[in-house]
This record gives sequence, structure tokens and C-alpha cells, in this order.
Amino acid sequence: MERWRDANVAKQFTLEVFPKLAIIARDMMSAGSITVADLSRGLYDHEQHLSVRDRGWRRYHPFVYDFDSTPMILDEPGENWTEEAKALHIDNQNKAIAKLKVDYGERRHEQVVQNTKDLGPKAISIVSYHNDMHEQARNSFVLGLYFPALVATCAIGERILNHLILDLRDCYKSSPHYKKIHRKASFDDWRFAVDVLEDWGVLIPDVGLTFMELAALRNRSVHFNAATYNTLREDALSALVKLGRIIKLQFGLFGSQKWFIEDTPGAQFIKKTHEDTPFVRTYIIPLSGFVGIHYGMEFTERGWCHLDYEDYGTGSVDDAEYARLYRERDHSKVVTRNMVEQAARSQALAAAREKSDCRDQ
Repeated sequence: MERWRDANVAKQFTLEVFPKLAIIARDMMSAGSITVADLSRGLYDHEQHLSVRDRGWRRYHPFVYDFDSTPMILDEPGENWTEEAKALHIDNQNKAIAKLKVDYGERRHEQVVQNTKDLGPKAISIVSYHNDMHEQARNSFVLGLYFPALVATCAIGERILNHLILDLRDCYKSSPHYKKIHRKASFDDWRFAVDVLEDWGVLIPDVGLTFMELAALRNRSVHFNAATYNTLREDALSALVKLGRIIKLQFGLFGSQKWFIEDTPGAQFIKKTHEDTPFVRTYIIPLSGFVGIHYGMEFTERGWCHLDYEDYGTGSVDDAEYARLYRERDHSKVVTRNMVEQAARSQALAAAREKSDCRDQ
């Protein structure tokens, strides 16, 4: 379970089990139908969603992610900004600088601020095994620990390659590569690993190339090379930028990833045709709610969860139509906690009346 972090530094939403948070919509149900409310984990019972009758109206919506926008706050306000916008930005900037002083101490504070600015924002990424290590490598750079940051970043790149192959290889048993990898516990040949993942169609375009650019930095830095003493900061920053690009492209949201439906501003939904794509099934769907267009979100002390109708009815829509319906949805129908509680009270009242009628008979 991932921890919740300061909202100004990162967003890591905790995925908890919130069973049966759907609104009761009895008029939409038919006798004997299975709905998300009948599943033990409701919108998050991913293995059972093929059995729900309204699955054609639902898509997976990932909502557990990590990012750090602090470096953007440290930029100077734009010349064309209004005075009000400039004042607000400067106030946020001062707060961010004060927080850096708390987090990293007052020693070399100016360098800490400059390193944070040069590092740039931590790209939005789904929560996975790389997030905490990526954060540690970035923190090392901010503190001026350039060699640890450089070596750690290269090691994270290799770990990502290993995870991708080891986590996904059983999905590609028919691949000619399988006999070479099915018994291996790790891989240190980046070129081979990238070739395998590209042949499987796992990697987003440009990710393989960026891996190999990071590999070149790894080989230059990890193996003895006296020239690297003079370029530690430059190399560490370059490595972190390349790793950030890999994570942004492969594990990111709001990008051009092929598995997300296009033209759904403010949210990402997985295409029906990619629900069984091994990368999506392994890494993204477990962090997603299975929702219709009128879903809502609620933040609780345990993290974010979805609120949704129990049943959208029979039939289905394709991804383009789902996107249109989402863009044009009636916001008065978006599910809220008040609607959930009102539906629960109505259901309880109906049950009480039914019980009373049975006594009268």
C-alpha cells in the first residue's frame, strides 16, 4: 500500500478496497443479473468484471498516480501574467522554497533550489515499484550527491527492464525469445532486454531508444572512467531526465499512450481493445476503477475511491462513443456521496415497508 504524500510535492493515491460503493438503481436491474454491487470488491474486482451485465458501458479509469510539480513553482512568473496571478505565484514560490529548506536543511540552500529547478517536474506516473526509488535518486541530486544520483538512476533503469521482462514473460510463451528467458532471474544486457520488449510490442515508441541512451551513460559512469569526475552533475542530470522520459512515456498518464481512449479531457480510460494487453493488465488495471460515464470520485482518510451507478443497463458503446458521452455527460448525474447516502436511505425505507406489508398480510 502506497503512502499519501504532501499534496504540494506528490500525489500518490492509495488504492483500498471499497466494496459495493455503487448507487442502488433497482429500476435498471433485471432479475438474476450480475452487477458490480454483487461483486465482493465492486468496481475493483477486476477478475470478475467480465461477468457484469453492463460491462459494455464501462471502462477502466486509473486513479493511483505519483508526481512532483515543485520545480514548476520555482520558475519566475510570466511577463504577460496579470498582477494577481504574479502575486499568487510568488506566494506559492516562497512557500515551496521554505518547504525545501525544511526538507533539505539550510546548508547550500541556494544550490538545493537551483538543483530542484534544473531537475524539472517529476512526471505523472502510475504507482509501481519505481516511484520511491526514483524519488530517492531525485533527492540525491537535489542535495548535490551527484554520483549516488547517477548510479541509482542507472540502476533503476535496469530494474525497470528486468521487471517488464519477468512480470510479462509468461504472457509471451509463444515468442521465440521465451526459451532464452523463461528460467533467468535477471538481465544485465540492456540491448537484449530492449529488443525483447520491442518485439513483444510492450514499449511505447522512443522508450527503447531512451533506454539505450541511459545505458550509454551507465557504462560510462559505472565502469571506471577518470573523465567522469568532471561531469558528475551533468551526467546525473542527464540520466535523471532520460529516466523521467522513460517513466513518463511508459508509465504515464495524459500522454499519447496507445492504450488510452483519445479526447477525454481531465481523465484517462483504457480502450476496450487494450484491456487484455499484458502491460495494461499487469500494471494499470489493478490501479483502476471499472466505471461508467457518470462516475464520481471521493477522497477519504484511506485515499481516493470511485462512486458509480450499480448498473448502466445492457448493450455497449465503442471507445469513441464512450469518449463523446463522457465529454457531454450531464454533471447533475455525476455520483456524489450525498446521492449514495440518499439511495441507501431509500433502499432501507423500501425494505422496511416491504417487511411491514408482509406482517400485515
